[in-house]
Amino acid sequence: MKKIIFIVITISFFGTAHINAQQLSKNDAFDVLSKWVGKWKNSVIFEESVWVSKSFETRGITDSKLILSNNYIEMTAYGNGETNKHIICYDQNSNQFNRWEFKSDSSNTFWTGKWNQRESTMTWSYIDFSSTGISGEIIEKFKSDEIINVKVIMKDKNGKQLLLITSKAQKI
Repeated sequence: MKKIIFIVITISFFGTAHINAQQLSKNDAFDVLSKWVGKWKNSVIFEESVWVSKSFETRGITDSKLILSNNYIEMTAYGNGETNKHIICYDQNSNQFNRWEFKSDSSNTFWTGKWNQRESTMTWSYIDFSSTGISGEIIEKFKSDEIINVKVIMKDKNGKQLLLITSKAQKI
């Protein structure tokens, strides 16, 4: 009886993990990564929130290219006198996308992403290594090969909105 219970639990766990996993081939991952390749003009709105005392809009440029045998995308974002670097890849072992963001003020963040092919949407989840209870999500909706709409939401452990950003990237 214990053996049957163990088998049922194991099948349920691995069945659920398989359903939630995003197993992409190397070519499929390349197709997703290549969506970011190019030069983009960005229009960004920072909404009033805990971290932003007054709403404002800014503009910038992002230049993205495939690197390291086309396994990574390197994004360099320029705006407001700052230069930030993002590195994105698909990790075959965890079946998810990984995103590292390095900012010119020496801060950095790490995100994991899931690609929704049907919706042409990448949803990133913030990984809180500092254990402060902050959660975050970036939703990138590829409206076409030339337009990406982005929404960034960060919340504290009580659900209070710390940051809300909406932006539009237009390929140039």
